[in-house]
Amino acid sequence: MIDTHCHLLPGLDDGPVDEDDAVELARALVEQGVTDVICTPHYAGMFPTRHSDALQRHESLRARLDADGVPLRTTVAAEVGPGYAASQPQEELQARSIGGRYLLVEVIPDTPLTFLELAHNRLGEMGLLPVFGHPERCRALRKGVGVFDSLRADGALVQVVAPSLIGRWGKDAEATAWRLVDTGRADLLASDAHSSRRRRPYLRHAADLIAERLGEQLVDELTRRHPAALLNGGA
Repeated sequence: MIDTHCHLLPGLDDGPVDEDDAVELARALVEQGVTDVICTPHYAGMFPTRHSDALQRHESLRARLDADGVPLRTTVAAEVGPGYAASQPQEELQARSIGGRYLLVEVIPDTPLTFLELAHNRLGEMGLLPVFGHPERCRALRKGVGVFDSLRADGALVQVVAPSLIGRWGKDAEATAWRLVDTGRADLLASDAHSSRRRRPYLRHAADLIAERLGEQLVDELTRRHPAALLNGGA
């Protein structure tokens, strides 16, 4: 599996506190069948992570993973908060893109639905497409998920996260996440893991639930085929 949303880099945000914790998280991901991780430290008001710092932490962690024999491929992007997605200059957002084409945009509980189109249009002017991260946590979406239809038709992607599907974020987020998956509106399944000790990876658990309910082919699309295309800029 390819994990497209993971706070693996240590000491940058609310992810692993140190490199040892990050290595343990990496091992846990490998045990669940993850082969590749897109490291997505927060880039938002609470954690305005500099991209140069993320690259440095990645280089150090990469050396440690190789030395410890942890078979995990990694790359660096970011989870961009809604305020930053709407305000930061193109060069800052482009630097944090995935495959030079996609940007992971965080959707939070109080995000208004109007933001989704605003973000899509603004990023489109920069030659980028949004990947809306854990929109199932957005309260406004509980009335219906059809708002994504036109955005997805125009290239945007929807990413649900494993903790939502297994109920870790409450019944409302769980129900909305399954509605996105059941109706074919989810493009990606990610872990949103933050540590080996707290907010641990539940990707295998969520994937198994999807396979049991909707089949292994969908799991393959959400965790392998679509993520691989994402890394290649949609190719």
